[in-house]
Amino acid sequence: MKKLLVALVALTTVSAFAGNSMVRLDGCFDGTCDSLDFDMMKDDADNANESQNLAINYAMAFAGNWGAGVKFMKGTETVDGDIAAGSEEDNYQTIGLAGYYNIHGAWDDSCFVALHYDMKTVSENDTTADTGWKDTVITLEYGHRFMLGSLMGMNWNWSPSVSYAMTKRAFDDDAKDDLNITHLTLNVANVAVTF
Repeated sequence: MKKLLVALVALTTVSAFAGNSMVRLDGCFDGTCDSLDFDMMKDDADNANESQNLAINYAMAFAGNWGAGVKFMKGTETVDGDIAAGSEEDNYQTIGLAGYYNIHGAWDDSCFVALHYDMKTVSENDTTADTGWKDTVITLEYGHRFMLGSLMGMNWNWSPSVSYAMTKRAFDDDAKDDLNITHLTLNVANVAVTF
């Protein structure tokens, strides 16, 4: 009986995580492409200048039409080990979770509804004040993935969508009031790779 129970739990676990995978390449055709990147730069002219960027996002379909995803993005710019001055977001880190409902039952060629929850921390170099902040962002998204074709075992999908983001920004400087920001965005340059 114990072996049957263990086999049933193992089978349930495997079937729950078996399914199609998706990587979103948001903004890759409008010049940003910051959702999937690994870059370490050292300025040859000035060895004191360095930047490091790491961005990963991954989603998996499970339980029929449902899917879930994770996001991690980290960027740093330093001069002699200190946060670089002059850039709007010198050091930042984003951790996010997402839930998807694929209306037509698959990642490819399907309408979808998504709920994203992101936590972003930003630090800036400013000698006069502490100018960092923390964003908590909840985004509702609706879109459609149009299958473009397959290459090297991966399916490429154009993924236009409309999203509504609600951001609460809390500044490190206690004298500043928190901000509530909303964005309604039409995302036309998004691509998703499924495998």
